[in-house]
Amino acid sequence: MIQVSYVSRATNPMSSGDLLALLHQCRRNNTKYGVSGLLLYGNGTFLQTIEGDPDVVDPLYDRIFDDKRHADIELLYRKDIADRQYSEWSMGFDEISDESLKGIEGLRDFGAVDFTFPNLTGNREVVETLLEHYREPHYDQILGELDAKDRVIAHLERTISTMRDHAALARLSLESLTEACRQGQPNDALLDLCESSLKALRRQ
Repeated sequence: MIQVSYVSRATNPMSSGDLLALLHQCRRNNTKYGVSGLLLYGNGTFLQTIEGDPDVVDPLYDRIFDDKRHADIELLYRKDIADRQYSEWSMGFDEISDESLKGIEGLRDFGAVDFTFPNLTGNREVVETLLEHYREPHYDQILGELDAKDRVIAHLERTISTMRDHAALARLSLESLTEACRQGQPNDALLDLCESSLKALRRQ
């Protein structure tokens, strides 16, 4: 199993509807092919990690170069992993803001305005801190059975991560629908995306 992380620029600013469509596409395809990972977006910049079988992940990464939504794609890591680090998510997501960065240990002087292509490609420590922050709790199996307190904490952390992810998806749905209505351009494709988001929330 491998994990690939990269940074890229968005060729055009991504609206809430654009992000929602991209996220649904990622989740649909990743679920189909057994890929998990994380997508962060801010200031026209993507930071993404994908993990799974090399025969799937490598071609998936190669296809990103043909995706017109991306430019200046720079590989940060391609490494072997023993276990998935984002196994709860077919594609976890967050749109970077000062609020989402608040309280991340090691990023005290790093704000949403700093989430840019040059800053991420030029500072691996920041990238690693971000990826670690959004990573689900991961324990060495050699330690064996965790005690009850640790299991409860791990469960709560996963639940909070899932709730945060669903909240981000719901916000994108509402923002994209609002934008479309203001422009007088609601359409079936957008309604389908919103309905898909609503179904995901109802399953919780």
